[in-house]
Amino acid sequence: MNVKKVFCAVIFVFVLANASFSAEKKFVDAGVLTYLGTTEEEFQKGLDDLRKAVAPLIPTDDEKGEWSEYDRLEGFLDSLVKTRRVIHFYDSLLSMQMALRSHKIDEITLPEPVGMYLISNNPKYDILFSLNMMPSTISFGFKRGNTALQKEFNTAIVSMKKDGTLARLQKDFVTELPTSEPAAVKFATFNKAQTIRVAVTGDLPPIDFIAADGRPTGYNTAILSEIGRRIKKNIRLVSIEAGARSAALAGERVDVVFWYRNTEGIKTPKQAKGKNIKNFMKDNLDGVILSEPYYEWDTDLIIGLSN
Repeated sequence: MNVKKVFCAVIFVFVLANASFSAEKKFVDAGVLTYLGTTEEEFQKGLDDLRKAVAPLIPTDDEKGEWSEYDRLEGFLDSLVKTRRVIHFYDSLLSMQMALRSHKIDEITLPEPVGMYLISNNPKYDILFSLNMMPSTISFGFKRGNTALQKEFNTAIVSMKKDGTLARLQKDFVTELPTSEPAAVKFATFNKAQTIRVAVTGDLPPIDFIAADGRPTGYNTAILSEIGRRIKKNIRLVSIEAGARSAALAGERVDVVFWYRNTEGIKTPKQAKGKNIKNFMKDNLDGVILSEPYYEWDTDLIIGLSN
């Protein structure tokens, strides 16, 4: 049995899985922030197809020893096969949290820094499952054809990586955030310079963050402040819901959006009896070009309500 191929087949659905299986309930309602590249129905079909393909790939007792990860993943594999995940898209983090708190859904999936931030500020939340080895990134998205602005942002991001600015801002606003809310971010202004409109959602605190008073702050805002200073252009933040990013960019309501994405697609294993599993987590980049990534993480958290 090719263990690596099996692992690739299942790793991308960890984000939708609970660590435990309930014999009484044959499905789990799972909340995720709206994916820009697919519909809820397409996402559900892709997950269902993958679940069917994975079922015959679970190692036998003799094969378990070949897979060092199996003991840690056994609960997940059982849950994936025996319990159907019913997917619910949410256009905002607030609406997804409200659904969890009102028991309309059983779990939500978030990047590790976001999940840890929520848990640290809400004792009612627990980690149900920690998903490792799922690399994801955040980049800036531009309307296709706007290569001049893309180049300016890329030049600034590369220079910020080289001089340590990205690492410093990540430390100040994410990894060592000293308070429950990030510090205020100031923007430089340049007379007669172009104004760049950037969509913010507040759906990935403390990365993409909107404070209680409506003030955008956090890591993304700090990055934009530094980029504006380096390219000598004014930055204007526009608050929108996560699911409206593509429409806002296509309709030229904004010039830039935050684009968070999985950096690897689903790999269909040969053992899956030739089933063609649609890559239901793949970004639809039609009409969009991306900057260099400026933040990345390897772990997602599946979060539920504490008992």
